[in-house]
Amino acid sequence: MKRWVKRVAVTVLAVLLAVGGYGAWRLGHPAMPEGTQTLPAASRVPDGLTAQYFGTTTLVFRQGRDAVMIDALLSRPGLGNVLFGKLASDSARIEAILRRAGLSRLGLLLVSHTHYDHSLDLAAIAARAGATVAGSTSTGFVAQGGGIPSSRIRTIRGGETLNAGAIRVTVIRSLHSLDDRIPGVVTAPLRQPAGVADYKEGGSFAFLIEHRGTRILVHPSANFVPGMYRGIRADAVFLATGGLSAHPPEFTQRYWRETVTATGAKLVMPIHWDDFLEPLDRPLQPLRRFMDDIPLTMTRIAPLAARDGVPVAYMPVIAPVDIASLAKGLTP
Repeated sequence: MKRWVKRVAVTVLAVLLAVGGYGAWRLGHPAMPEGTQTLPAASRVPDGLTAQYFGTTTLVFRQGRDAVMIDALLSRPGLGNVLFGKLASDSARIEAILRRAGLSRLGLLLVSHTHYDHSLDLAAIAARAGATVAGSTSTGFVAQGGGIPSSRIRTIRGGETLNAGAIRVTVIRSLHSLDDRIPGVVTAPLRQPAGVADYKEGGSFAFLIEHRGTRILVHPSANFVPGMYRGIRADAVFLATGGLSAHPPEFTQRYWRETVTATGAKLVMPIHWDDFLEPLDRPLQPLRRFMDDIPLTMTRIAPLAARDGVPVAYMPVIAPVDIASLAKGLTP
């Protein structure tokens, strides 16, 4: 009897260890493929357009005093808060990040869609930086809920051209990635704290950034409308990769063709690949395994990039990059 009890105990312990190990593996971060390249930060303030990356799909494009932000997630609340709590902008964290970035004024803050990982901090950032917020009607309700006056909210539907000084932005209607877990629209001013499910998608956009002949495409969701970039040329693409691993390789091939090949881009910078549950004062890591398999996606993209002769390189965190020179294939 004692021997039987001991065997059962050993078996139960082994099962518990296996389950615990698998759980830890699923919650952990995978390693990126060998040879991953990161773009160099600018050693001086360039004359042309610069880009700064704040993780997920949050980007800032600047030239002199002109500045445009795409999406707005700087607070990056943790896993427990996202799963079980309510979300609110962290003013101190936002202030510290914007100060580190040297960013005090924004002309435009454009929102690709209103899931929280794209829009949580739009009102807090716009209020601090004096930006006009542009996005869907859902974006307008998120901005209103955060106290942004209607005079600084612009509703877009696709096809508009907006300007922030010398920087021009063309709005392009897009689609959210195939795994949209929170569809729908925001129908009333959204006040914080609010749950993840309150931040509904609200419609998706991509953006073409132009300055003095430099053309940069920001494609924030890993999906496409067939032919959406017909007639549009871009020097470089900020390309969302989140969610691609859950779908057949053929979808990634079509996605690359519709976004990179179609625009003639000569440089691709992945976005929406990092774990946005981790704060920006830590090094960026790929999304946790239970959320996505970013290394698998990148191994699928690698032969497409090699075939087309298009380098794939990651942005540094917050540090400005001379995107105008890099997009033209020049040494910054």
